[in-house]
Amino acid sequence: MHKKIKLCGVLFVLTSSIVYAEAAFDFEELMESVDNNAHNLQGHIAAKNAAETIALANKLQKEFKLVEGFFEKRGNAADAVIDAKKYEDLAAEIVKFVEANDFETASNKAIALSKNCDDACHDTYKPL
Repeated sequence: MHKKIKLCGVLFVLTSSIVYAEAAFDFEELMESVDNNAHNLQGHIAAKNAAETIALANKLQKEFKLVEGFFEKRGNAADAVIDAKKYEDLAAEIVKFVEANDFETASNKAIALSKNCDDACHDTYKPL
């Protein structure tokens, strides 16, 4: 009996940690960060600052992954899930173009990311 209680306790702690980790971000703060980072990315590209551009694009990939997960769990927002994945992929493309020293194409991708992101979810899902 004690083993069952201990096992249940361990499972509860593990489950609580997973649930907490998934909810460990404020969605509004995340969206502000995405918006700021998407706009700041262009400045780093224009300055041809490869290290900062890559770091920010990688951060955006992670942020869009969180957005994707948020809308998947929310349900009834398949377009937002698709868009988040598209922007995650665009951020990855920006990294590749910067690594290839093609700042012009990286800039075009960053402009597309910022413009499309502003036009997509904001009109439909803001405020949540």
